[in-house]
Order: sequence, then structure tokens, then C-alpha cells
Amino acid sequence: MRFVLTLFLFFNVALSAVLPANEAFKITQGAENSGVFIKITLAKDIFLYKKELKLKLNDKDITSLLNLPKPTTINDEERFYESLSLNLSTYMLSKELANSLEVPASLILSYQGCSNEGFCYRPLKANFKLVYEDSHFKITPLSVNSTQEITPESKGNLDFNKGFLFTLLSFFAYGLLLSLTPCTLPMFPILASLITFQSGSKAYNVFLCFIFVFFMSLAYALAGVITASIGASVAGLSQKPLIIGFFAFIFVLLALACFGVFTLKMPFQNALSKIKFKGGGVFIIALMGFLSAFIIGPCTAAPLAAALIYIANSGDLALGGSALFVLSLGMGAPLLLVGLGLGFLKPGAWMQKVNIFFGFLMLLVALYLLSRFLPENLSLMLYGALGVFFVSFMGLFEGAHSARFKKAFLILILAYALALFLGGLFGGKSLLNPLNLSLSNQAQISQNKLDFKEIKSLKALQNEIKNSQKPILLEFTATWCVNCKILKETTFKNERVVEALKDYDLLRIDITKGSDEELAIMKAYQAYAPPVLLIFKQNKQTARIDGLVSVDEFLKRLKAL
Repeated sequence: MRFVLTLFLFFNVALSAVLPANEAFKITQGAENSGVFIKITLAKDIFLYKKELKLKLNDKDITSLLNLPKPTTINDEERFYESLSLNLSTYMLSKELANSLEVPASLILSYQGCSNEGFCYRPLKANFKLVYEDSHFKITPLSVNSTQEITPESKGNLDFNKGFLFTLLSFFAYGLLLSLTPCTLPMFPILASLITFQSGSKAYNVFLCFIFVFFMSLAYALAGVITASIGASVAGLSQKPLIIGFFAFIFVLLALACFGVFTLKMPFQNALSKIKFKGGGVFIIALMGFLSAFIIGPCTAAPLAAALIYIANSGDLALGGSALFVLSLGMGAPLLLVGLGLGFLKPGAWMQKVNIFFGFLMLLVALYLLSRFLPENLSLMLYGALGVFFVSFMGLFEGAHSARFKKAFLILILAYALALFLGGLFGGKSLLNPLNLSLSNQAQISQNKLDFKEIKSLKALQNEIKNSQKPILLEFTATWCVNCKILKETTFKNERVVEALKDYDLLRIDITKGSDEELAIMKAYQAYAPPVLLIFKQNKQTARIDGLVSVDEFLKRLKAL
């Protein structure tokens, strides 16, 4: 199939700029009369973080004993470029190993680096053996670029450690759960409209659905390989306003297609009319399937980020690609029903209403994406306006012969839409309480309040963690994060939680804007999909909680520390 080869060649070229870790960081070692050395040669546009550079001799940190060159400081971060030599003198090694010179010693180098293009590699290690013979030290490598040790905290809510097959089955089940999210619903009309243009048999329609799902899975597989290669920071790209805005624009275009402003058929057919092989339609399906992964991705950022973090920590390219491939198969499995169901669909006026419904659904998803960066009251007004237009287009104001049940349902939607619009107009911020209605227990709730300190930079956060004499609860949040708001209004206002956290320093990172500084903090702590809660004790991270957590579960995690 020529189109398959074309796609593979395209992505092979597109990904060629991402260097593998062993090419980005070339490690050599050797011995001299004065001692031993480890040299890291960095590829072009690759740098090392000084703060991530650690050298341990028999599990003792000797980093402070190294005579490191002066690093380059960029955005308050110290970096090494081009090359870095770590020299360990015979005098220093003899002093540190005074009582065990006759026994081979272990030397472990830990490091992490990034590319100027914005890609970061996972934390890496190089293991060496030191032997003292004939009054000299000799150094030999044991392994280079070994995978970072994975702890339960670093894996977030995922716990796949029972084998490769079990991991794949777990990711497939995870994908099935993701298929139930509202973000995947727009894929049904997109796929249905594309298949309708082919006018094939039911068997052929099922085949086209499989092609769509397969190439959507292929896109996720490539994302898994990239993530395993360069680290979980790739997930942070989906938080950039420009990228989110682009995907929202795609949803708006798809909505306009559903409204009949233009069709998806003509642009592709004109381009493919001169193709002589029988596969133009399949090429369209494959291409749209591949692109759909990028449409769904930002909308399901939270669960996908958890999966990407796990894959990044594993460092296994085969696992990364396979896991996200089967995850996408699980997400796309319900789409196969489109091919089976088209045979039962009969043309009629009702199909126009279905197209209008899905058009508004796509506008809703676009608005949801944009609401991450819009003022909350403006988002409420736009949601309300969208609801008013929806009930109007769906026939609320049509003749009296319309179905009464449908009209009653649309009136309820209209009432809620008007509440959203008016609430936003007068400064409301909550989808659940747009009119800011007083609650009977508001006075009691107001007494239970946690005061978080806002942190704006990675350096300030590191200083807070280093200098604090108390345990620290660090929260990653965002104004567009619905679960963050629920966490704030429920768990963090519970009197038992307030009491349990009275001896904690409370810090908060707001990643709403997705600025470079915010992305640096997210990358440092692998917190790409809020809410994320990190707990520190004695300058060390002791627990991590991803996603919405109940009062009882949160208190249980605190007591376990």
C-alpha cells in the first residue's frame, strides 16, 4: 500500500531530528597518572543541567568534591554545553576509599539534559567499576544510559509492573475508559461522514473504520516512542496556548462542516482525482485517523499525561510505542460500530439535525479547550450563548407539532444557558453555580480555608523546599481545570483536612498560562495534568497524588507518611 509507505517515510524524516540518548550524550572514561576521568560529549544544541548532575562513590555523594567548570546560566538555570569532564584524582579516591582499596568500588553518574528545541531526555545513569592496582586506579564501564529507578510516587496513579503483556492489557482497558469521555464523541460524525462519501458495502465500511482506528493508534504509538526517548516533558507541549488554540480551530472547522458551510469531501476528492490506484479514499481515512489523535489528545490531557509519565520513566521504546498503540486501539474500538451501523441508517431530514447536534458538540469542545486561557466569566457567557443558539437550531421555537418531550428538554437547557450567560455577565465563575447563589452552610465553609502561597518560578520553589522547616504540600492547579475547582471546594474545605494540614507549608503553582517558567516547573516535577499534589518532608518528595482525591483517600495518604 503506497500511502502507508508515504506516511512512514514522512514521519521518519520528521522525527530524525530527535537524537537518541546515546548520541546526544556520548560518555567516555579513562585513567591517567593523576587519577581517572569521565567525559560527557554533548551533541549540538544539547545541554546538561548542573542541578541534575550527581556522582556517587559506593553510594556516597561526592559531587561537591568535583572541580566543575563554570556553567552557563540561562533563565536562572545552570547548564553545561559541548562537553564536560569529571576528574577524580588519585589522592581524593584514596582518601574516600582508604579502608577498602583492595575491593572494587562502584561509581554511578546521574544526569539529565535537554535540547534547545524544547525536548528533554529522561534522567539517565552511567555505572562504572573502579579497581586499584599497582598504585593506580582503573575505571571500566558497567552500563550507560540505564533506566531510572521507578518508584510508586513517580508513576502517578498507574502501577504496571507485572510484565509486558499485562501492561499492554492494562493500557487497552485504559483506552476503553477514555473512549467514554466526551472528547471522543466528535470522532463518530467525522468518521461517519468520511465513510458515507465512500458509498461502500458494510464489510468495506468496517474495513475503513479499522484503517481510521489503526492510523489513530499509529500516531499514539509514535508519541509513545518519542516520550520514552526524550522524557515526559513532551506532554507539556499540549499545554501551550498556541497549540490548544490550533486544536480548537480544528474543532470549529469541523463544526462548520457539520453545519453545511463546506464539506469534507470536495477538498480531498479534487486532490485525489488524478490518483490512479484504488486507494484514494483509504488514504483520506488513514490521514484523518492519524490527525484525529492530535484532536483528541489535548482534550484528554490529564489521563494521557499520566500514561506518558509512566512511559517516560520506563525508558523502554518498545513498551512506549506498544502501550500507546493498544491504548488508542481501546479508545477507537467503539468507532468500529460506525461501520456496522451505517447499514441501518436511512437518509432523511433527521440526519440534518444530527449533523447540527454534532456541530454544536464540536463547538462545545472547542470552547472547553479555549476556556483554559479565557477569563472565567467570559467562558460562562460563551457557554450560555452557545446553549441559546443550540436550542434554537434544534427546534425549540418551531411549530406546536414538535415533540413535547424534546421541547421540555430544550427549555431546561435554555434555562441553564441563560443562567450561565447572566452569571458570567455579572462576574460569575462557576459552571455549577453561575449565579453565585448563597449556600445554607456558606458561613461554616468559609471558616475552613487553606491559605496557599503562590510560587512563580522554579528557583523560588526550590528555595522554599530547601529552607522550610515543616512538611510541604505543593499543589499544581489551573483555572481551566475542573477537577482543581472541585478539589478546592470539597476536599480542601473539609474541616478534617484543614486540621490535618495545619502544620504544613502550603504552596501552589498555577500553570494556567503555560509560560516557559511554568513549563520548567512542570517538567522538573512531571506535573503536566492538574490537579497534582506533591508532599515533601525534609527536602525530599515523599508522596504524589494525581487527579481528584476524596477527603478520606487524602487523609489516608497523609497518615501513611
